[in-house]
Amino acid sequence: MKNRRNPRNLVILLMVGALIGGILAEVLSQNAYLSWLNLGGQKDLFSLTLNPAIDLRVLRFGFDIAFRVSVGSILGMVLGLLVYFKT
Repeated sequence: MKNRRNPRNLVILLMVGALIGGILAEVLSQNAYLSWLNLGGQKDLFSLTLNPAIDLRVLRFGFDIAFRVSVGSILGMVLGLLVYFKT
């Protein structure tokens, strides 16, 4: 049997949990009772912009990365941790 507890699986589960939790928080926050799920998700926690990183006159490449953490994404990461330790 393979060892399923390796760091790569943990990182993947955390990223997928944060992504799904953030998307669900944004969708469900339109309900008045669930608006707390999107707390903190409107502002970038960290942002990096390299625009344009490469300009070849014909093609222009840029790079943007931003981290937005909301209550829903934190709950998704906790769920990812639970799944990781259950397997």
